[in-house]
Amino acid sequence: KINQIQKFIEKSKLDIEIKILKPAIKESFWSLLLGKGYPAPNTSFRWCTERLKIKPATKYLTSLANKYKSIVMLLGVRKAESNTRKTSIEKRELNFRGFTKHNSIPNAFTFSPIKEWTNEEVWTFLASNKAPWGSHEDMMKLYDKGSGEADCNIALNPQAPSCGKTRFGCWVCTVVNKDKSMENMLYTEEWMKPLNNFRNKLLDYRNDPTKRNKRRRTGEKGLGPYTMEVRRELLQNLLEIENQLKDKLEGKKLILDEEIIQIQHEWENDGDFLNSAIEIAKNFGRDINYYSFNALEDDEKELAFKHNLTPNFINKLLEIEYNAKGLIRKNIYKDLDELITSFAKGK
Repeated sequence: KINQIQKFIEKSKLDIEIKILKPAIKESFWSLLLGKGYPAPNTSFRWCTERLKIKPATKYLTSLANKYKSIVMLLGVRKAESNTRKTSIEKRELNFRGFTKHNSIPNAFTFSPIKEWTNEEVWTFLASNKAPWGSHEDMMKLYDKGSGEADCNIALNPQAPSCGKTRFGCWVCTVVNKDKSMENMLYTEEWMKPLNNFRNKLLDYRNDPTKRNKRRRTGEKGLGPYTMEVRRELLQNLLEIENQLKDKLEGKKLILDEEIIQIQHEWENDGDFLNSAIEIAKNFGRDINYYSFNALEDDEKELAFKHNLTPNFINKLLEIEYNAKGLIRKNIYKDLDELITSFAKGK
């Protein structure tokens, strides 16, 4: 659709520029979840929206406001979306032009021209008016598949019940317990099942205390980030799915090389000195040029083998040391005892 809109802009010689906003790599979803071990988002720890959406948008819009002294943002928000959205819209004070002053961006105003539209009015308009750059057909079919109740039949029959129950967001979103839109799409798009299964795994692992460190990064007792073992497992799973679905992804990646490098940086901070993220990626054909001054050298690995110790065992010792920063000695002794006992049994 973006390509179609761009062609229309050029053909019509419009003074419009398309900008795709992205978070900084160190604040991307995978860098935080797989790198730092953030648990999958929920309603009480919804860390994704601020970092992935609000911060990039605020940064860009602030730059525009500074450049042009004042800007107006057109928003497609509507009261009919939800009771929360309705309350939020009705709280806003309008100036004499019908604009609302933005909460955090100086000299920025918002204008919501369709805030009073119902769901039926939205879909009736789309069914009756062709987009300047092409057709709405693909979008309406997408919502129809996601509804599970054929509530987008309005695309073919304006008298039929309208869309509105279906909402789309990130495919890994765990703020809701069930992604009904994706589950409904599986009836016609079965190839998406591995994505849905992975999303459900993130949900399950978030609520499983055995998948999380026993302490927060502050050193306080309580569920902390995902363990290194879990983070390695999830990265492995994600790349497996990407490889499995490569024909459907049409050259796109589920995770960028830059994110894998950032993940490795974060893992080193947590005691991983085997370049685990880079090595996992290499197994799936990712040729990532990366060198770490902190990684175990070949001679160090040979020394470990000489004493009948695997590099993985040495690495876990270092992980325990890093995770024990600021803790009293008895805690690290317990973790070391468990690791050594497990290693001895493994022999």
